[in-house]
Amino acid sequence: MTAYYSCDSHVVEPPEVFAGLEQRFGTRAPQILRNPQGKRGTFIAFGKTVFSVGRLGIAGHRLDNPETQELIARGYEGLNPGVYEPEARLKVQEIDGIIGEVVYPGANMLAFGYPERDVVQALFSRYNDWLRDYCSHAPERLVGIACLPLPDVDAAIRELERTAHMGFKGFAIPCSAPPDKPYSHPDYEPFWQAAEASGRPLAMHVFCGSTPDMGLPAHWGSPTGGIVGYTMVHGAIVATIAQLICSGVAERHPGLKFVCCEFETGWLAHVLQRLDHATYRAREEASPDLTMPPSAYFRRQFRATFEDDQLGVMTRHAIGVDNLMWGNDYPHHDSIWPHSQEVLDRIFQGVPAEEKYKMTNENVRKLYGI
Repeated sequence: MTAYYSCDSHVVEPPEVFAGLEQRFGTRAPQILRNPQGKRGTFIAFGKTVFSVGRLGIAGHRLDNPETQELIARGYEGLNPGVYEPEARLKVQEIDGIIGEVVYPGANMLAFGYPERDVVQALFSRYNDWLRDYCSHAPERLVGIACLPLPDVDAAIRELERTAHMGFKGFAIPCSAPPDKPYSHPDYEPFWQAAEASGRPLAMHVFCGSTPDMGLPAHWGSPTGGIVGYTMVHGAIVATIAQLICSGVAERHPGLKFVCCEFETGWLAHVLQRLDHATYRAREEASPDLTMPPSAYFRRQFRATFEDDQLGVMTRHAIGVDNLMWGNDYPHHDSIWPHSQEVLDRIFQGVPAEEKYKMTNENVRKLYGI
């Protein structure tokens, strides 16, 4: 069995991560609800945004199987084995040939877009403390990504510095900035400086927008559940990539590294080509400081992750083999666990061994210093 390193996996936050927040913030705090308004199962609510705990931890089960729906209804009790206990998690991943994981949040993906900013700051602090303890059982195999409360710049810098001191190897920021303050805005400059000085990458994970709609049109439907919204969800990260590159952020901060996480990659080669041409056509809209075409900044400073995207692998040379990283998305329902070996054999058919090794192991280790 070949050994792989997943660049994109998740935890499912236990109730202890949210404990005490209700006493401090009242109804503004995230709520853990059981069978709310006729729905079956355990849900975590950020205001009116409600998400099923059960759906976060059912890797290996199909959504169109009625038995899976019963499993989801069990909430925390129905989660995939190995979600809670780090030692058990390592054994579960060995079944899939996984020797390590970069770990993102589960329910707290919704917190990035929650407007109660003081609540988010307190929640991320609690979560990051919990995640450090969770990953400390095997720090080379469980690499936690700390969550930062951007767009609150001062609070994000404080948490970046605190968690960097704790040993975190990377930070998560919103995959989409607020529409009224895109990442091209000068107010973010102190944060970019602090992030570059830290030497750690900034990850922008799907569904972690600073607004629940991730800046996408309402008529597309929900990015998390609608057919059009979900299909077009990569539009959010396209806008973010363009903001970071064309405004000159990447030019001013060449040491910054960004990870576009779980948007897949089959669309990426064309977007880079299109972005170069669009910048040529409307050069006055880009920073006068740019010294390279946008695609060159992407290849220098950006990484993109994929799960089972064969089209991305087929266009890997147009994207950059060094810019691609694979993850199995455990334990979410989209995860290819426990079938990663066979999926990768299929999508990497005909790919040279050294390129496959880069995308499934070397690139992620190099980026995070593993």
